[in-house]
Amino acid sequence: MTPFEKITSDLDWRETELAALRILLANDGLTEGQRLILFRASWTMLYAHYEGFCKFALTVYFGALEASGAKYSEFKPKTQAFALTGKLKELRKRDDVELLLAILGFEGDVLDNPVIFSEKVDTKSNLRPATLTWLLEAADLEIKSLRNHNHTLENLVNRRNKITHGERDIIRGFNYYIPCETAVKEIMGDLAEAIGKRIS
Repeated sequence: MTPFEKITSDLDWRETELAALRILLANDGLTEGQRLILFRASWTMLYAHYEGFCKFALTVYFGALEASGAKYSEFKPKTQAFALTGKLKELRKRDDVELLLAILGFEGDVLDNPVIFSEKVDTKSNLRPATLTWLLEAADLEIKSLRNHNHTLENLVNRRNKITHGERDIIRGFNYYIPCETAVKEIMGDLAEAIGKRIS
């Protein structure tokens, strides 16, 4: 299975599960209490798919970049910095002379080697739009729809946190839930497409 096939397979099962949840939410036979519980559960599941897919897709993407054999020097500075996070932290600890020597040899000793992404994709357990934007910049990817959904995704994270921290946050009805689900599906689809264009 190619990296892109892994990503689209992951996206498919997540979208199938969200569709099944939507059918349950539309059940007219539910009591008001059951509906409120189901919407709360669906909200946390929606967030789990959003964060889970983004983390999975970016991890597969960085793995594909490693497997390509491309050198650090072939990537933009933000991607280089992300890949070299550990190495750069280590350099900052050196005294002035050691640091200068490392800088002078950095191109030949480091940048001319095949890229290795030593850092894991960290979604901070709260994949806010700012965190996703930072990860996309590190990956040299752009999702134009993210700007349109910043507010919705921020709301998704905030309300999910309230629910998971035990607050009795109420998600009221389809008209509130569906736009958020639509935003998440668009972001996931656009991320898959952006990665597909880059690694194909």
